[in-house]
Amino acid sequence: MPTASGRLQYGPQKYAALHLLLCRWLRLYGTPTAEYCYVTLGGTELKDIESLRFVDPKLTSIVWSYEIDPARYKLAQQRAIQLEASGLKITLQCATIFSHQRTCDLPHIFFIDLPGICAFSDYDQQFADLFQNEIIREGDCLIITSHIVPRPGLDRVREHFGGEFAVLGVDDSDTNLVKSVFRRAHPTMTLFKALSLNGIQSELAVRCFGAVKYRDGAPMGLYGYSVTSGSTELSRFVTDAEIRYFDIATGQLCATDDF
Repeated sequence: MPTASGRLQYGPQKYAALHLLLCRWLRLYGTPTAEYCYVTLGGTELKDIESLRFVDPKLTSIVWSYEIDPARYKLAQQRAIQLEASGLKITLQCATIFSHQRTCDLPHIFFIDLPGICAFSDYDQQFADLFQNEIIREGDCLIITSHIVPRPGLDRVREHFGGEFAVLGVDDSDTNLVKSVFRRAHPTMTLFKALSLNGIQSELAVRCFGAVKYRDGAPMGLYGYSVTSGSTELSRFVTDAEIRYFDIATGQLCATDDF
């Protein structure tokens, strides 16, 4: 959240959620000896970069951080200079993270810390371009932040995800069910829309391996995805029994319907 100085400060719950998903991804898909390129919306303080470096410097072998606000970008530059003195090199870009261009063959970890809801707008097209141009590709990890309250209203949810609800067999007249599916799976359905736009859902296997809910001024969710070879089928993508759900407030796993 912005402070009076213009710096972005986030509560500890966000970083707890990030590390839970990172640990799960490393356990299921990571290679202990591999180096990674980390691509993030690091804000002004770049704290997520520092915390990944604590886990293993190889996770931050190459780092790109994006900030579209010019004033916050200058603050991030100041912080990057401080971190460079400790040996951490960060390439900053005053641009959207969706403009990232792949410059190395290392597997990537993307932390797309969105300021709003990962739905509606043109996020499906932006992710579609990342998949189509192989900016996100096999071997990568994708972690997305999103508000879990459907602020545009449930009628907008029903309209936007009507096709996905039909395939999933969701009764969109059941308000509680629509809310539940939205909270736990709206980024997942957005990614499926992205894959479908270019017909590449049969070429990549994108899997949700976990979601963590927390509060940072508002109810938030952090969603983790692996990208491997294979195909992506909507029903499994949304309802896979291997997806774990966690509630930071209780410090416990939670049932699918309680997310």
